[in-house]
Amino acid sequence: MNLTVTMKQLLSCLCFLLLMGCLPKEAKQESTAQKSSKTTYASKKNLSHIKVGYCTPTLDGPFYVALEDAVKNAVKAYGMQYLSTDGQGDINKQVMAVDDLLSKGIQVLVLNPLDPKALVPIVKSANEKGVMVFILDSTIEDEAPYISSVVANNQLNGELLGLWLAEQKKADLKIAIISGNQGNPVGREKRLGFVRGLADGQLHGQAKTNFQIVAQGWGGWNNNGGLKAMEDILVAHPEVNTLLAENDAMALGALKVITQMGKSDAITVLAFDGQKEAYVAIKNGEFAVTALNSPKILGETMIEVVARHLNEEETARTIYTPSVLINKQKVDQYYDPKALF
Repeated sequence: MNLTVTMKQLLSCLCFLLLMGCLPKEAKQESTAQKSSKTTYASKKNLSHIKVGYCTPTLDGPFYVALEDAVKNAVKAYGMQYLSTDGQGDINKQVMAVDDLLSKGIQVLVLNPLDPKALVPIVKSANEKGVMVFILDSTIEDEAPYISSVVANNQLNGELLGLWLAEQKKADLKIAIISGNQGNPVGREKRLGFVRGLADGQLHGQAKTNFQIVAQGWGGWNNNGGLKAMEDILVAHPEVNTLLAENDAMALGALKVITQMGKSDAITVLAFDGQKEAYVAIKNGEFAVTALNSPKILGETMIEVVARHLNEEETARTIYTPSVLINKQKVDQYYDPKALF
C-alpha cells in the first residue's frame, strides 16, 4: 500500500478539518483566548513581569463575581500575572487578605474596600512597601496613598432615577428605600443623588415637591436581604407606592414580596446596577428603571488605568464610568443573556 501524501493532499485535508470544525481543543482554546485578549489601550511596555493583586470585599453576589472576572480577564489581556483574595464581607478578613497579597510580592494592588476608614492603614502599609495601590468600585479616605480610583458616578445615577420619577408626575409619592449597609458611602451617594434629582425635577416641573420617604430598610446588598426588608416595610407601611433599592439584587428580592402581596401594579420599582435579571424584569414591566453600574466596564477601565500608569502616563485621581438610565425603551441595547451579571 502506498502511504505517500502530497503537500496538495495534506492542505486539502486540513482545509476540510477546518470547515468541519474538527480542530483539536487546544487550537480552539487558543483562538478564543486571542479573541478575548483585545484591549482598548496598547501598552508600549512589556508588562509580563508585573504581579497584580485584586482584593474583593466579597464574592457573595453576582455583581462581585462578575467584577472579579472582569479584572482577571483584563489583567491577563495585558500579559500581567493575576492574584486574588476575598474579604468575605468582613473588614478584618479583608485586611488579612490584603496582607496575604502583599506577602506574595505583588507590584500592584487593586482594592475594593469594605470600609473607607478601616482599610487606610493597610493601604499605607502597601505604599511603604513600594506597591502601587488603585481603588475600585468603592471609596477610601483621601489620606490613603492610592494612585487612582475607578467608580460609578453614584450620585449622578441617583439623580437620573430621581429626575425620571419626577417626570412621571405621579401625585403623593410614598417612597420606601432599601439600602445596602449602614455607613456605606456608595449607598449614601445613591440615595442622596436620588432625593436631589427628585426634588429638583418636581420643583422644575411643578414649583413644589409632593413626595415622602416613609421607610428605610437594610438589605445587605443581596436578594434575601431585599426580600426581608420589603416584608418589614410593607407590614408597617402598606401605603408605599414607590421603591428605590440601592442595587438590583435587593430590588429583585423585594419584587418577590411585592408580587406575592398583589401590589405589582401599585408599586413602582427603581434600582441601580444593570443586572441582567433586572433587565428581564424591565422587559416584563415588573421594574420601571435601573441605573447602569457595569462590573465589566468597571473592571476593564480599572486595569486600563493601571496599564497607563505603568506606561508612565498621568491618570486622574477619580475616574467615573458612564451613567445611563435604562428603561424599557433602552433595555435591549444592554441586555445580554450570556453575561455573568
